[in-house]
Amino acid sequence: MTTLTAAPSSTSIPRPVMDRAGKTAVSLLILLGIGALAGGVSLVAKPDGSVMQLPVRLLAGSPFPDFFVPGLILGGVFGVGSVVAAVLGLRRWRVAPFLAFAVGCGQMIWITVELAIIKELSLLHPTFFGLGLVIAVASVLWGWPTFQGWRGTRA
Repeated sequence: MTTLTAAPSSTSIPRPVMDRAGKTAVSLLILLGIGALAGGVSLVAKPDGSVMQLPVRLLAGSPFPDFFVPGLILGGVFGVGSVVAAVLGLRRWRVAPFLAFAVGCGQMIWITVELAIIKELSLLHPTFFGLGLVIAVASVLWGWPTFQGWRGTRA
């Protein structure tokens, strides 16, 4: 026989506080979002890479014939996704630090895969990898009390 238990009260799970880590994560999400939206729009508008002065030959060995799909991913996931996570953070939604962590980790993966495909390094690569790393670390610090609260309801 199974016993039904009440769902955890959302009031027992703390909302994320806009402390230093929260402000850092949200600020960097906005920065990443603006940059990714600009880059994504540029690549989608001119998939030949001419707006950003990127030769299509950089994509040799990738599944992409031009920059259209990478532009959609950049603008959609990292542009829109970062801005949405930042807005939810400003509204103190409990999920915001976890979305911020996902965006930060995704950014580091994106840069790593990009480097593996294009095999050329620019100053932007370590900069945006570092941005993803700082977002991920800040979001862990920011979301830890929320995570602990959620975990306490699962016991």
